[in-house]
Amino acid sequence: MNDVVVDSSVVAKWVLVEPDSAHALRLTTEIPAAGGRLVVLDLVLPEVGNAIWKSHRQKAITIDEARKALAELQSFPFHFEPAARLMDEAFEIAVKYGRAFYDALFVALAQDLGVIGVTADEPLYNTTHADFPQIVLLRDWP
Repeated sequence: MNDVVVDSSVVAKWVLVEPDSAHALRLTTEIPAAGGRLVVLDLVLPEVGNAIWKSHRQKAITIDEARKALAELQSFPFHFEPAARLMDEAFEIAVKYGRAFYDALFVALAQDLGVIGVTADEPLYNTTHADFPQIVLLRDWP
C-alpha cells in the first residue's frame, strides 16, 4: 500500500465521536502497517482544532474532552505537505467544481502526489470524483 492523503473531515473523525469514526481510525493503523504514510496538508491541525473548539462551543463535548481531542490530534504520525505549493492548482479546482478552496487543496494534493485521497465529504466526492478518480469516500475505503 502506498501513501494516502486524508482530509480534515477524516482526521476530525479520529478525535471526535462522529459517524464512521471507527472506520476512519482504521486508516491510522492500516496505512502505516502497510508501509504507507498518512499525508495531510499543513492546514489540518488548525482545521481540526477548529472542529474541536466548535464541538466544545456547541456543548457536544466538555472542555476536558476537547483538550484530550486536541492532544490526540497532535500525536498522530502525519506527513505534512505545504498548502502554499498547491495554490494555483487548488484555485482552478475550486473554480471549476464550485468547492471551497480548502477542499480543492486536498484534491490538488492527492493529484500532485498521485495517490489515493480519502474524504468523508460526500459533496466534495460527488463533484470531483469523475475527473479525480483517486478521491474516494471514507465509507468506500476497503
